[in-house]
Amino acid sequence: MKIGIISRIDLEKALDLTKETLEHFADEEVLLSPKVAEKLGEKGTPIEKMDAEALITVGGDGTVLYTVQKAPNTPILGINMGGRGFLADVNPEEASEALNNLKKGELETLERERLKVEISGNHIAECLNEGVIRSKEPSRNLFFRILLNGEEVEKNRGDGVLISTPTGSTAYAMSAGGPIIDPRLEAFVAVPLSTHRPRALPLVFPMSSKLEVELLEYDRKADVTADGQVSKEAEKGDVISFEKSENSAKFYKWKGKFYEKMREKL
Repeated sequence: MKIGIISRIDLEKALDLTKETLEHFADEEVLLSPKVAEKLGEKGTPIEKMDAEALITVGGDGTVLYTVQKAPNTPILGINMGGRGFLADVNPEEASEALNNLKKGELETLERERLKVEISGNHIAECLNEGVIRSKEPSRNLFFRILLNGEEVEKNRGDGVLISTPTGSTAYAMSAGGPIIDPRLEAFVAVPLSTHRPRALPLVFPMSSKLEVELLEYDRKADVTADGQVSKEAEKGDVISFEKSENSAKFYKWKGKFYEKMREKL
C-alpha cells in the first residue's frame, strides 16, 4: 500500500504521531510532504505528486482542506491534532486503531460534495467547505446581487456573502448565522455577511442549480476565497459562480456519526 502523510510541523505532538505512523507502515511505501520530511530528516514529495492510495493527515481541519486542494481524488484519513475536528475526526488516542484498520483495508470510504468556483468564467478552485466573497477593503462594503439559474434572488449591501456546502455548514457558515445541513443533502447555503439589512437571512438552494454573485459598484473590489486556501480578486461587473463540482472529496469513514459529532463538538 502506498501511503502519503501530511502533518502540521508547528506541534511537537503532531510530529511525534507522524513518527508513530511511519512505524505503523514500516513495511509499506510511505511518502512525506516536503516540510514534514525536512523536519524528520527524510526525503519529501509534493502532495500533488504522491500518487498514493491513501493520505493520512495529522493536524486539524485546515490540514485536511489544504490536502484536498492538492490531491482531491485520494481518500483521506484525518487524525485530529487541532480544534473541533469535523473533517479530521480520528482522535489521537484512537490513531493506532484507525491506522491498523486502514492497513488491513477495513475502513469504508465516503464522498463529500464540493463546489466549483469561477470568476466571470475563469476557474478559480473547488471548495469542500465554503467560498467566501468579502470586501477587499475592510472599511468599505460591497453592493452585490445573488442570482439562481439566472433569476435574481436579492440585492444586498454588506461585508460580502459566503456560499457553503453541507460539509462546511458546521464551520464558518454556522459562525456567520447559517443553518447546519445534514451532509446527506445535496444543497448549499448562501449566508450574507454583516449586511445593511439586519434581517438578511441565509438561503438554501438545491446543489443542482447555479448560483451567481454579481458585484455592482465600480470602485469596490472583493477577495474571493475557497476553503481559506485559494484567493483571487474580483471587481465590478465580475460574476462569481458556484456549481456542484464533478469531483467529490473522499474520506475514510471513522466511528463517529454526524449528529454524534455535532453534539460533541458544537
